[in-house]
Amino acid sequence: MDKSKIYCDKLIDMHTHTNYSDGDLSPQELIRLAIKKRIGILAITDHDTIEGIKKVDKNDSLITDSGIKIINGIELSIKIPKGRMHILGYDIDLENETLNKKMKELQDNSINSVLSVMEQIKRDYQIIFSYEDIKELVNARHNLGRPDLAKLCIKYGYANTFQEAFDKYLIDAHKKTRQNNKGLNYQECIKLIIESGGIPVLAHPKSLELNEKDLLILLKDMINNGLKGIEVYHSSHTKEEMKHYQEIADRFNLLVSGGSDYHGKSVKPEIELGRGKDNNIKIKKLSILEEIK
Repeated sequence: MDKSKIYCDKLIDMHTHTNYSDGDLSPQELIRLAIKKRIGILAITDHDTIEGIKKVDKNDSLITDSGIKIINGIELSIKIPKGRMHILGYDIDLENETLNKKMKELQDNSINSVLSVMEQIKRDYQIIFSYEDIKELVNARHNLGRPDLAKLCIKYGYANTFQEAFDKYLIDAHKKTRQNNKGLNYQECIKLIIESGGIPVLAHPKSLELNEKDLLILLKDMINNGLKGIEVYHSSHTKEEMKHYQEIADRFNLLVSGGSDYHGKSVKPEIELGRGKDNNIKIKKLSILEEIK
C-alpha cells in the first residue's frame, strides 16, 4: 500500500489536552467525546506530562469497539525570551526512563513557576488565595499552569472568565517572572523526544511571534537538531497561514501535523474538538501519520 495515500474517513485531531495538564476532561472523557465527534485518530498531548496518556488502556472496549486510534503524545514548553514555543512529541515510549525522569523534574518546575506568578499578582494586584487553595495546588496530580490560577481568580471574584483572568493579571505576571523560571531549550526537547522513540514537531508556529526571516532561520537550526515536523493546521491559524505553513513544510521536507488544541469548555470554550475555532480545521489526512506505528 502507498503510505502517502493514508486517509482517515473520520476526523483527525493530533493536539488535545486532558485534566492531567490544563484541560477539563479526563483521558477517558476526552476519548468518549472524540468518538461522539466522529474522530478516528486522536493524539493526547498534555503539557509537560505523560500521566494522562499513561491512564489510557488501548485494549479497553471503548477504544477497540469504536476503532479509534489513540496516539501517545506530549507538548513540551520551551523557554524563550518572547512569544511561546511548544514542541509536540508523537509516538513516544511512555516507559522510557530518561523521559519519565525529566517529567518529574518538569512537574517540580511547574510548581515553582506557578508560585512565582502567584507572588507577582499578589504584589501587583493584592490578589491573595487561601492557604488551603495553595496547598491543594501544590499537591495536585497534574502539572500546574496559569489556568489553575485563572480558576482561583474566578473563584475569588477577581475575574469572570479564564480570558479575563489572563488579560487582567496572568499574562503580565508571566512576562515579569518567565526569565526566572527553569525551562528546557528546544535542543534539549527535541533530543528528549527522539531518545524516547518519538517524532518532534513544532507546534503552532504563529505563537513564536517571529517575522518570516527569523522563523526560517530558527526552523533551519531546529531541523539541524532533529526537528521532523510542523503543525500546519491549528485553531489559531487562519486559512492563509495554514497555506503558508504548508509551503514551509514542503520547502523543508517537514512532516505535517495538525489539531484543535482542545482544552475544554472552561479553558478554551471557543475551540471544538476535531473542528477548531469556527470549524477552521477538519483534518482527514496528515503526512505525519505515515511515520507513526
